[in-house]
Amino acid sequence: MKKTIIFVLIAMLALTGCVHVRTYGQEPLPTVTEAPKADPTAAPAVIEAPAATEAPVSETAAPAADASAQDFAFPFTAVTLDGDTVTEAFFQEHDLTMVNVWASWCPPCRGELSELGELYGKLPENVGFLSVTIDDPADLKDAKALLQQNGCAFTCLDGQGSEGLINGFLNQVMAIPTTIFFDRNGNQVGEWIVGVPQGGGSVSDAYLAQIQTRLTQVNGK
Repeated sequence: MKKTIIFVLIAMLALTGCVHVRTYGQEPLPTVTEAPKADPTAAPAVIEAPAATEAPVSETAAPAADASAQDFAFPFTAVTLDGDTVTEAFFQEHDLTMVNVWASWCPPCRGELSELGELYGKLPENVGFLSVTIDDPADLKDAKALLQQNGCAFTCLDGQGSEGLINGFLNQVMAIPTTIFFDRNGNQVGEWIVGVPQGGGSVSDAYLAQIQTRLTQVNGK
């Protein structure tokens, strides 16, 4: 039944663009070279949820040492592609944080990278941005190279290396790129954006409009 559902989803997405099927832990795809230009009409790449053998969300997990982390929806520790450590404290420094989930093997993801790099320079001061790649460890060098090629100065996390991120939301991501917004306590704000957003202007402007809408929700005005 699962394979049937995935096949139907892929068939629907294939009507509007290229589709890639991906699962956690499969063999890496060929090395990516040059990133294509953003195509708002391209269908997001479809991926399967992590295998059932991965650790589920624990209802009896020990509380974090930091008292502030106990109030966060999904405490986590993750490593950036540069080797730095990031925790949920990043979210707590902003009213709203935009999280973009992608992979180096996904054409729509690669296509919007330059727009995301431009968006990063336009973000309001109270808005944070995190990039999370679900690339396999062997492909992380390709992800880092793509970010550099597209002038992306934002922080990118190794999603597969963080159990907290996997249990927090990555195990629910079925297609990429997917963008999720969170408040400073890790609560989701508004609906997920699956695929590259479309609008009257550029992709970065379309994301900015989504950010403003969610800031209004968070601030209540």
